[in-house]
Amino acid sequence: MPSYAPAFNRILNDLAKRQLKLDFQFGTASDQYEPLRSIGAGAFGIVAEASCKGSSAGKKGTVAIKKIGHASSTPTLARRTLREIRVLRYINHPNIVVLKDVFRTSGSLGMNVFLVMELMEGNCHNVIHGSQDPLEWDLIAHLLHQVLRGLRYIHKAGIAHRDLKPSNLLVNSNGHLRIADFGMAKLATGTNFDEADEHCFYMTQHIATLPYRAPELLFVMPEHSTAVDMWAVGCIFAEMIMRRELFPGRSVSNQIKIVVTNLGTPSKEMITEIRCERTRQFIQSFGIQTPLDWDQIVPVRDRETNLDAIDMISQLIRMEPDSRMDVNEALEHKFIKSFFPNISKEKVCPFKVKMDMAAVEDIEHKKLIEMIEVDVRCADEENNIEDQRIEEEPESRDHRTSTSGASSASYYSMSSAGSQAESLDPTHSLFDSDRRSPARSSRSPGRSPRSSRSPGRSPRRTRKRTEFDSESEVQITAL
Repeated sequence: MPSYAPAFNRILNDLAKRQLKLDFQFGTASDQYEPLRSIGAGAFGIVAEASCKGSSAGKKGTVAIKKIGHASSTPTLARRTLREIRVLRYINHPNIVVLKDVFRTSGSLGMNVFLVMELMEGNCHNVIHGSQDPLEWDLIAHLLHQVLRGLRYIHKAGIAHRDLKPSNLLVNSNGHLRIADFGMAKLATGTNFDEADEHCFYMTQHIATLPYRAPELLFVMPEHSTAVDMWAVGCIFAEMIMRRELFPGRSVSNQIKIVVTNLGTPSKEMITEIRCERTRQFIQSFGIQTPLDWDQIVPVRDRETNLDAIDMISQLIRMEPDSRMDVNEALEHKFIKSFFPNISKEKVCPFKVKMDMAAVEDIEHKKLIEMIEVDVRCADEENNIEDQRIEEEPESRDHRTSTSGASSASYYSMSSAGSQAESLDPTHSLFDSDRRSPARSSRSPGRSPRSSRSPGRSPRRTRKRTEFDSESEVQITAL
């Protein structure tokens, strides 16, 4: 009997190529990128690998392009889009994804926004579940340490990521990790905004990320601090050890039940803060639940020699947000210090990021659209000016003018960060079946070299920012 598999596969490949061309029609917005293949999709966007057709410096090779379709169609999508742009445009950290470019096209339901980022080879989900063999402790510590470094950078500015999960932790085959997808990121400095519409969307559309949702998000509580990220770190840490999700809920009610069954009934004070009456009644319907022992929650191989790992998880996975360890405490924990005992300097997240994030919240839909148009338009103009500067005389930079109505916060810093980031043994790929743990000799302290140019900035602006960065260095645990 003849096999129809080859013909069927050709049809599927052809359909995939056609769909890729439909999804990534750049039109006249950008003639610099050619989509090659689809590499990911989520509730709010799709991602493709693309080649760079231009010959300008810094734009050769391949990139990842994230398309946020109909980004202006709803307040939630518009706010998510603006958050991601504004978080990433000033970020320069080896463990946070690099935003290289941004442009937009018109769509039937609103503008489509395209974020051009550094291409990474995979994500932590691939690493955790891509092999039957357990992850080595060195590798777990290596990845976890990079996550904590990236979080410390944004937490210092009072920004919570709020959507950490293995698929949002991008990695290369040398073990270099970057945190991605900042669409849910938000200031967590005690200022509360009305998010009723977002909570509803959250509960119905983010089912895939429920296993990493902190109780205060599940219970729809008013205060969301950076502690939500530390809960997610604990869940990811446990998943690296067990190679399965710690709390594998598949619906909001199921997730709440799993968390309460494992960790016990929330305190009366916590229950009174839950603003959803149905959620309160649902939790109370379980009766008094006694927390399980950590031997039952996280069964660990070689337990006697890895008690520090369980201790760290137990301090991250706590019902009360205030009782969880913060990112600084996590970096100083014995489990991390046993692999990374050295101290090095690292920059603090620029204050402009915090200002930009504050400006996004509590704004009506129409104003959000206007802000996206200003931000994306400025990015296009600054990139075009930078290309012209390379081709013409350097003096042309002095004659730049910004778009009317755009603030200085609309300029983009798109330097390449983290070229000296921690890595694995370069002779072995993280995605090989013969996976090896990171070589300790490769963990040498290092800072990311500052880019020699920053598109869209006058010499005066660049010099002022350099002074700001050098004054704001602090000591943290490093490689």
